[in-house]
Amino acid sequence: MHAAGRRADEIAKALGLLREQVVARLKLIASWERNRATFAKALQKRAQARLARSRKAIAGMTREIASGVPRNRAIAKAYNAGATWREIGVHFGISAEAASAAARRSRRDRRSAKTRKGGRPPRARARKR
Repeated sequence: MHAAGRRADEIAKALGLLREQVVARLKLIASWERNRATFAKALQKRAQARLARSRKAIAGMTREIASGVPRNRAIAKAYNAGATWREIGVHFGISAEAASAAARRSRRDRRSAKTRKGGRPPRARARKR
């Protein structure tokens, strides 16, 4: 009714409310609209920042691979820098799960390399009987 141009006292009479109730509700609706616009703007800004961070991480990953860093290690670094598994997967033409698995393999390989260099000895496997 307000959007159609009716005044607060006309709306109150039509709905059987007090004019003050209608005015209070109109103020509340106006604040919701302002907050909605502010919230949408903040979400858009956040999405743009995330996209920029992701693009920078993917570009860094590409440079590292070109300079000789193992692919799986570069994938893990790109994820830590802000790229998502999906974006990394799209870059390589693989699924997000495959990109995640590659990073896991990189972390596992790095741990086993530390063990070989004099860290904690590997656990003995139980023999099957």
